Amino acid sequence: MDSVNIEFKYSEIDTTKVTKEAPDSVKKLLEDIVNDELTKSQVSKKKSGFDLEIDGLVIDDTKTKSGRDFFDFFFRDWEAPANAKNFIIYVSEKPFRLNSTLIEIQINETLVYQSFLQPRLDVIEAMALESIGTTQMYLANYEALMLELGGSDVRGTGIY
Repeated sequence: MDSVNIEFKYSEIDTTKVTKEAPDSVKKLLEDIVNDELTKSQVSKKKSGFDLEIDGLVIDDTKTKSGRDFFDFFFRDWEAPANAKNFIIYVSEKPFRLNSTLIEIQINETLVYQSFLQPRLDVIEAMALESIGTTQMYLANYEALMLELGGSDVRGTGIY
C-alpha cells in the first residue's frame, strides 16, 4: 500500500466568523418561549395544596391466581367518582391458611377494604364488585369530609 500524504494549508481556512442579526420572527418566538416558561413557573408557585402528577393510579401487588383474578375484576369495573382526585389505590394480597388469602385495598395508605378471598371465581367477582362500591364511597365521602373540615365553623379561635 502506498501512503498518502495530506497537507492542510491553514491560510486557506477562513477563521473569521460572520454574525448576523436574527430575524424578528425568531426573536418573537424566543420571547414567547421565555414568557411561557415564566408564567408556568408562576402558576405552579400559586397552586395551593398537594396535587399528584399521576392521579388515580391502581397498583397490583397480588401473589396468587385468585388474587390476580380479583384484581382483574376490580380493574375491569373500576371507575373513579367524578370529584375524586389525588389518590392512589393499592391492591395487595397476603397468603393465609391453605388456599385462602387476605385481600386488602388501600387508598393513600389508608385501609379501605379487607376480606378473605376464596378460590371460587363467582365469589371473587362478587367481592371485587363489593370492594369497588366501598372504594368509590370512600373517595366520594373523603372529598366531602375535607370540604367540611375546611369550613369556618370548624376552625375555632383556639381559646379553651
